[in-house]
Amino acid sequence: MALSPQDRDLLRRLYRDTDPNKPIDPTKPGSEFYQPIYEGPGVEDPVKLLEAKIDFAETEGMFLLSGFRGSGKTTELLRLKQRLEAAGHLVLYADALQYVHPAQPVDITDLLISIAGALGDAIEERGGFGDPLHEGYWTRFEHFLRETKVEIPETGASGGGFSVKVSLRGNDSFRTRVRDALATRVQELENQVRKFAEDCVKAIRKRHPEGKVVFIFDQLEQIRGSLSGEKEVIQSIERLFANHIRRLELPYIHVVYTVPPWLKFVLAGTPVDVLHNVRQWNNDPQRTRFEHGCQSLLEVVQKRFGPDGMARFWANDAQPMRIIDSCGGHFKDLLKLLQETIARAAAAAELPVSDRVVDAALIAVRNSFLPIAYEDAIWLKNVFDSRRCALPSTGSEDVAHLTRLIDTHLILYLKNGEEWYDVHPLIRDDVIEMAAKPIDVPNGRH
Repeated sequence: MALSPQDRDLLRRLYRDTDPNKPIDPTKPGSEFYQPIYEGPGVEDPVKLLEAKIDFAETEGMFLLSGFRGSGKTTELLRLKQRLEAAGHLVLYADALQYVHPAQPVDITDLLISIAGALGDAIEERGGFGDPLHEGYWTRFEHFLRETKVEIPETGASGGGFSVKVSLRGNDSFRTRVRDALATRVQELENQVRKFAEDCVKAIRKRHPEGKVVFIFDQLEQIRGSLSGEKEVIQSIERLFANHIRRLELPYIHVVYTVPPWLKFVLAGTPVDVLHNVRQWNNDPQRTRFEHGCQSLLEVVQKRFGPDGMARFWANDAQPMRIIDSCGGHFKDLLKLLQETIARAAAAAELPVSDRVVDAALIAVRNSFLPIAYEDAIWLKNVFDSRRCALPSTGSEDVAHLTRLIDTHLILYLKNGEEWYDVHPLIRDDVIEMAAKPIDVPNGRH
């Protein structure tokens, strides 16, 4: 039976509104799809916690926030920005990927330069605050090089189109020359960056005398490296935060850095707030259902579908709950499951959707996680049994391996007071089956 034009229009709208790659800005009009997942009993709200720390602090502070892929980190940071501004604070925001190459090791020199440059650019985007910011940080940096007699030929060509900002991110040879030239002058560079930050705050205070100044440097956690260079990148970030974390503080400014989530695995004692998956079950042997989390995800579906979509698309209330129970508390996986179901309903010309179509959608998304390597299955089975991350060591290879398992949603990061881990519901049976059948693995590994 063919779908009516009205039904096809509905499916088209539902498919568009369940796009897992469409970002949500809860601070702008059209944010009706935003779901406050961190509100409710038994749920810790990392944004409100960070807001309180900033609001109550007497002096400037540095805060590290992280989240694995698909955790909604940027969305929550924009909510933090909105809440802080509503409390009277001035919040500046910058995307670190505009300044730092995500696949290259990071050095303290180019990171300090990038932070100062991003701060100056963020102020300029707000319309500026008068002198002394008219020259911007990038011009100051060129002056600094000349004053300290550091010679990097390209910096003399700024009038001919040369850009320190662009070259620092995209030109490996230029970045290397800057690092080499400043390797013994890191303290001087730090002093120059701090002086720039002080001047920024002085200028800001002329027009914004009340409230705190907050700078959010987002997307820094995206620095991961390629598969071939991942180990080197992880080691560079580890060295940077182990040896230079205090250099990343800015005078009179509360700084929020988003950092790679694996930092908590390699630098014990470093306070990192990590966004977690929506909890749908409790950390008990039976994995008893956590109704608040499931209801929160049902509200996500209801907002995306609307009353007309819910009534026309689903044949019964059990169908959307089957999708929700299979998503692992990941927004993106929930939306992928919904989109797959919608597309298959259109292909089958079925409304309301049948259980057969829902089954096929679940299988299709499950297949996207497969095949699972035997070594991964063993690791995942350990996670399933222990509810721990089962990290063998804090070496960069093991950390990179664990990060990939979490980034690909095979392992879930959860909280109910204490943090814990679990395996994605879509692949639990596959993991248990594979781990129960030992096989020969190359190089004698088992």
